[in-house]
Amino acid sequence: MGEVILQAVGIEKAYRKHVILQDVSFEVREGEILGLAGENGVGKSTLLSVLATIRKPQAGKIYFCGKDISKGKRSYRKQMGYVPQEIALFEELSGKDNLKFFGKACHVPAKELDRRIKEVCDITGFPEEDLKRPVAEYSGGMRRKINIGAALLHRPKLLLLDEPVANLDETTEEQVLAALKRLAEQGTAIVYVGHQLEKMEQFCNQICFIKNGKVVRGK
Repeated sequence: MGEVILQAVGIEKAYRKHVILQDVSFEVREGEILGLAGENGVGKSTLLSVLATIRKPQAGKIYFCGKDISKGKRSYRKQMGYVPQEIALFEELSGKDNLKFFGKACHVPAKELDRRIKEVCDITGFPEEDLKRPVAEYSGGMRRKINIGAALLHRPKLLLLDEPVANLDETTEEQVLAALKRLAEQGTAIVYVGHQLEKMEQFCNQICFIKNGKVVRGK
């Protein structure tokens, strides 16, 4: 594996008196897929939102390529892609218009945008002929692929994924996982929240279980 892309050190998060995360530490290297597993409600999604700078931890540090992200969040966000558990798309817009919107939000140059859209369609296996259709007409799998594609338009070095294959049929799930595997092979560091442990063991380079707010190492 290459250089350390993401390093979490002593992350702590609580809501009022309820401790969600305590002293969580791990690292993810270039081209590595790290899985976050655990029962529902143990803090997996909370941890991912902290890594995505959506929530602020009470304690701890996050380093991106060796630099404290608190001293350069804007730069970090430009190199990080985040896919939440809930589909985050505009249903009345076409797939292409959704991708254009997110591409502009991520500061992808206008002259590059069409090429980047084709690129993410190739990566995710989304059929380009369906880009003109409104998202409201898409299947669950098509929405997932567009949602992931939106996070890839700016070619992030780090990808944070929260249950990206939830409620997908087996064929579409395999397509999405194969696409993520290809991204890792190209050097992208991935943090993957999931619940299908058997598949995660085949797919991830390492797995961290969250139990009682703490990380327990897997393979």
